[in-house]
Amino acid sequence: MRYLLAERGVRTKSGKLLGRSIVSRVLSNPVYYGHFKYAGEVHEGTHEPLISKKLFDDAQVVLNRRFRYSPKDKDTERKVFLGLLRCAECGSAITGEIQKGHTYYRCTKKNRVQKCSQPYAREEALETDISRLLVPFTLREDWADEMLVRLESERKNDVQASTTLAAQKRTSIANISARLQRLLDGFLDGVIDREAYTAEKSKLMSEKRTLEEQCSALSKGRQTWLEPMRKWILEAKSAEQIALTGSPEQKRVLASKVFGSNLVLDGKKPCGAAIKPFALMRDAAICSKVVGEQGLEPWTSCV
Repeated sequence: MRYLLAERGVRTKSGKLLGRSIVSRVLSNPVYYGHFKYAGEVHEGTHEPLISKKLFDDAQVVLNRRFRYSPKDKDTERKVFLGLLRCAECGSAITGEIQKGHTYYRCTKKNRVQKCSQPYAREEALETDISRLLVPFTLREDWADEMLVRLESERKNDVQASTTLAAQKRTSIANISARLQRLLDGFLDGVIDREAYTAEKSKLMSEKRTLEEQCSALSKGRQTWLEPMRKWILEAKSAEQIALTGSPEQKRVLASKVFGSNLVLDGKKPCGAAIKPFALMRDAAICSKVVGEQGLEPWTSCV
């Protein structure tokens, strides 16, 4: 394709062949069959198409088959746990590579000061160990259900309190607006001089603006913590299910939430300290799986 374009005079400004990525973008541009992209969204254009949609789709099939990094290849060669761990010995990043049909993770050994001796870890074994790490952070089902009930009650109470308080502030705003109108009438009638009028108006306008901002905050800001809390409860409740039957991607996402950037690979085994709020689940009173030691440090495990 590049050579065909070059024969017809389509080259870069410097006269070189077009790069493969450029050719791929050209062949993937929907503008040729009558659509166009704007702000990441495809829209229907009014221009006359140069090719049919079927020809465009056929070209995409060929591109996906020939392109070295096609979506199909990405799915089969994707290393799901990349970016989740770092080396416990030297602190370097963990990379992955495929050998004989299996994915192995190892230290990149890019620390020039410290020589690293960490071995390879096979993905299947690593996934099993990560599952074991996640199970103890399962919130007891009865506790989770009770917390969700209390959260809903708190939401209703907040809505009621916010509605009442907002109504009071709207009444105050209406009163200030009436006072402003009376102040203006007094100034126009000559009862109040300009200096007194200007000073009092400035004061009332300031009070009104403050009340308006408070009223707006009541309508959208009082319950900002409720939805994140509810989401966490559901995640913690399903932690064991994800750990035992979830996909590798689901386990990776949950592990990143439980451990953050604290997860390391040590002797083929993942380990690390949990972060809040999962770190608070060390107490057996709220967790059905883990019995933590007494102390202030977050619970740490190395399988």
